[in-house]
Amino acid sequence: MQERRRVQSRAGARHWNLQRDLQDPLHWTETFRTPTWMDYLRLNHRLTAEDKGVDQRLCELHTGEVPPRTRLAIERPTGATRRREQSGSFLFRR
Repeated sequence: MQERRRVQSRAGARHWNLQRDLQDPLHWTETFRTPTWMDYLRLNHRLTAEDKGVDQRLCELHTGEVPPRTRLAIERPTGATRRREQSGSFLFRR
């Protein structure tokens, strides 16, 4: 996972973190942030063949019956407001 962190950070991920579920010690969660959705999409296109090899080696360590899954979330800071004309779309601010 240290290698995974290096790969993700080089590609643009920020605040990378690895968390272990205390109620299910076999369950681990990787989290990171990108400033915008476009940065996230670019991150995935920046991976080299060697980087993808790191992902493959990590997948080989997986012991569950169901393959690992990716969940995406958009964070909205508390107190953030949207202008009326932007309702229905996400607003990214730096």
